[in-house]
Amino acid sequence: MSIDRVNISNQGIDRSQAAQQAELTRTASKNQQVSGGGSDSVELSSKAAEINRLANAVDQSRADRLNQVRSELEAGTYKVSANDVAQKLIDANTK
Repeated sequence: MSIDRVNISNQGIDRSQAAQQAELTRTASKNQQVSGGGSDSVELSSKAAEINRLANAVDQSRADRLNQVRSELEAGTYKVSANDVAQKLIDANTK
């Protein structure tokens, strides 16, 4: 019985190592570009600042209304209009 020599190629391993080396080179060059100087900054436009202010106002208004309803429920003074309930039921069933 004899063992034949088999030529095993490392092409797949070689390509993988080359790809890893290329990635390391790209990553290193990106890091150099980023840390190369200058400073980044972000400025919001006046419209963005206004939208942010209004969104916070709406959130605060909702929180205030929720607290008011919660207090009225706990005190037993929360009143529900029968007409409003009926209208909501009608609206829900017509959609």
